[in-house]
Amino acid sequence: MSLTLQADELIIAFENNDSEIRHFLDRQTGELLLVSDLIASDDDRERIDEDFKRYAELEPVPSHVGFQIMADFVESLPEGNARRDLAWAINQRKPFRHFKSKLYKHPNLDKQWFRFREQAFIEIIKKWLDDHKIEAAVVPFYKSPPED
Repeated sequence: MSLTLQADELIIAFENNDSEIRHFLDRQTGELLLVSDLIASDDDRERIDEDFKRYAELEPVPSHVGFQIMADFVESLPEGNARRDLAWAINQRKPFRHFKSKLYKHPNLDKQWFRFREQAFIEIIKKWLDDHKIEAAVVPFYKSPPED
């Protein structure tokens, strides 16, 4: 049985480095469950405890991976102001904040970034699925722009 998974939901889970929150993928339905001591409901925790092998815990992606995705995006840009601004941003303290700030100063570059980031994460997700022997299709949220 092959599952269909939404990339945007999985990316949020993989990017979450909060030690208080854990995400689990239901191998049978593709549902993403969240377990946290901060959330009053124990329903998801009970479901996982009842049939632990049915669920695979998502391991958060380290921040250096997110940084590398930003750096790869900058390298993919043609020479010009946008590339210069973003290269400067990722070499500052708090590179994620500076990157976001500079990104929005360039019209339509945010859409290009979100597609690039999503594709990078889809590759990470596919490897994770393969490592956990889960057959699934990952559906992107961002549609590729039409070919010229």
